[in-house]
Amino acid sequence: MKQSTLQSGMLLTLAALACSPLADAQSRRVVDAAGSGLLTGVIRDAEGVPQMGALVEVILPDTGLVASAVTDTRGRYRLNLRPGQYNIKATAALLMPAVRHHLVLARGGRTVVDMTLSTLLAPSGWIPASRRTVNEPSDDWMWTLRSSASRPMLRYADEKTYTVDTEDGGQLSVSSSQQESRRGATGGSVSLKASDGGFGRGGSHQVLVLTRVDEHGSGSVMRADLSGPRTPYPVSPSADVSVGFQRRTILNGYARTVLSYSGHPELTSGVGQTGLQGAVLRSAERMELGDMIRVDVGSVLREVNLSGNAVAMEPFLRVQAHGPGGLILAYGMTRSRGTESIEDLDRVQAPLPVAVIRKGHLRMETGSHHAISAAKKIRGEGVIEVALYQDSLQNPLISGTGTLAVAEIPAEGFIADPTTGTYRAAGRDYSSNGVRVSFRQPVTHSLSLGAEVATGRALRAAFVQQQGSLNDVLAGLSPDRMYAGTAFADGKILRTGTTLRASYRWQPARTLTAVDAYRVSDDGAYLSCSVRQSLGRLPGLPQGLEAVVDLQNLLAEGYQPYLSTDGQTLYLAQTPRALQAGLTFTF
Repeated sequence: MKQSTLQSGMLLTLAALACSPLADAQSRRVVDAAGSGLLTGVIRDAEGVPQMGALVEVILPDTGLVASAVTDTRGRYRLNLRPGQYNIKATAALLMPAVRHHLVLARGGRTVVDMTLSTLLAPSGWIPASRRTVNEPSDDWMWTLRSSASRPMLRYADEKTYTVDTEDGGQLSVSSSQQESRRGATGGSVSLKASDGGFGRGGSHQVLVLTRVDEHGSGSVMRADLSGPRTPYPVSPSADVSVGFQRRTILNGYARTVLSYSGHPELTSGVGQTGLQGAVLRSAERMELGDMIRVDVGSVLREVNLSGNAVAMEPFLRVQAHGPGGLILAYGMTRSRGTESIEDLDRVQAPLPVAVIRKGHLRMETGSHHAISAAKKIRGEGVIEVALYQDSLQNPLISGTGTLAVAEIPAEGFIADPTTGTYRAAGRDYSSNGVRVSFRQPVTHSLSLGAEVATGRALRAAFVQQQGSLNDVLAGLSPDRMYAGTAFADGKILRTGTTLRASYRWQPARTLTAVDAYRVSDDGAYLSCSVRQSLGRLPGLPQGLEAVVDLQNLLAEGYQPYLSTDGQTLYLAQTPRALQAGLTFTF
C-alpha cells in the first residue's frame, strides 16, 4: 500500500514539474526545435471540478498508443506530439471515459483540448449542432446528442470559430461547452414557402419551429406546418404538427420520442371519401455497452383515418460492434421505411402516413428489412461500407401525375391530391435481396462527396405507352433485378453562406420503385437538390434570413406514360418533379 502511494505521489510530482514555468519554457524550445505541436488542456468532472491524477492517452486512428500523461493537482496536462491526426482519451476512477476523435495537430502550434468526465447518471440532451441545417429538404431541425462525457471542446477553424495568436507563435482554436449550451439553449425559425407538384404539399406554407434545451441538458422541439389557400378546390388548410423530446437513460444512453399529427382535407380516395388524418409515434433508445457495443431499439406506431382506420406497429433494432483498425460491424432489422436507428428520429417531421382501400379494408404500405454491414474508415475521414440486405414489401405505393376523370378513378387501391395533380396507387407485393456498396469522403471539414451502388429487385413497367384503366396498368408491373447508382454532394461551401445537398440516383428505364427501397432518402430518384443561401450578409437584411430551394427530379426523368380509356395521357413515376421554395428566418 505504501509503495503504491509512493508511486502515485511520484507521478503527481512529475506531472506538476512538467507543468511548471521551467518545464513550459523547455517545452517551447522542444516545439521550436523539433517542429512538433503542443497539446494541453484541463480535465474536469461534470460539476467543473479539476481531476487530479486523470490519465490522458493519445491514440493513433489505428488504436496505437502514442503518448500519455497524468494530470496535476489542477487537472492540467501537457504533451509534445508530431503533427498528425490523433484520438484523445481521458480516464479516471469512478468516472466515464471521454474521447475526442480526429484531432488534427499542426506543426509548431499549440492546441487546447479540455475534456469533461461524467458519472453514469450525468445529464445529457439534445442540442442543435448548428443554428440551422438543410440536409433535410422538408426544412426540419436537426438534433445532435451532446453528452457531458463527450462535449466537443475543440472546433476546427471555420466561419464560426475564433482563433487567438499565442505567445509561442502558434494559433489556438477554442470553444467551450458553456458556449455550446448557450448557443443551443433556445431557438427557432419561421418559414414562408410555396410548393408545387409534391403530394400533400401543394400551395403556400407557413412553418414554425421552436427548440428548447434546459439547464440539465434535456431537450424538446416543436414543428408546425400550416398550408394556405389552394386550388382548384376550396378545401380547408392542411396541418402537420410534430413534438419531440429526449431524456437520459442508464448504460450511458438516451431515449427519444417524436409524436406527429397530420390533417389533409384535400386528399381523397377512389371510393369518394375525402380528408385524411394520420398520427405517427416514433420512439427509440440507445444503449452503450462499454466502448465496443452500441444498441438502438425502438418502434414506429402509425395510424391513418380515411373512411376507416388502419394501424401498424413497426419495430426496429440495430446492433453495432467496433472492431480493430476502425472496423464497424452492424446488424439492422426494421419494419419501418426511413427508420433504422435513433439518428433517423433527428428528422422531426415524419413522412406523411398514407393508406388506400384494398379488399374493403384500409391498408398502409408495410414490409420488413434485414441487413448485415461492415464499414471501415479510410483515408482522412472517409468511410466505405458494404451491406447485404433482404427486403419484403406489401402494398407498395406507386406515384403518379395527372387528373383522372371520375369514371377512371379505381374503386380501390388509390388516393389522390387534386390540388397538385398527383396520386398514389397500390402495386403488387414483392421481395428483394441484394448488395449495397457506399463510399463517403469529406473534401473539406464541412463538405463531403459520396457514391453508392446497389443491386436488388424493383417493380418495372413492361409497357411503353399502354391504353387502359389504371388497374390494368398496375397489373402490368412486375419485379425485376436491377442495378442503381447514386452520387451526391452534401455540406457547406465555406465563405459563401451556402448549404447544399445535391444528388443524382440513376436506375434503368421504366423502374417505378427503388432498388434497396429501405435505403432511399427523401431526395428521391434522378437529379434532386436542396440549397439554403444565407441573405444576412446583404446590406439592409437581418442576420438569420435565408433563402431555401428544394427541387426533386429536376429533369423530369423516369416518367412512364399511359392512356386512360378516355384518351387522356397520364404518367407513373418513381419520383414526380416537385418544387418548394421560400424564405426562412432563424432566431
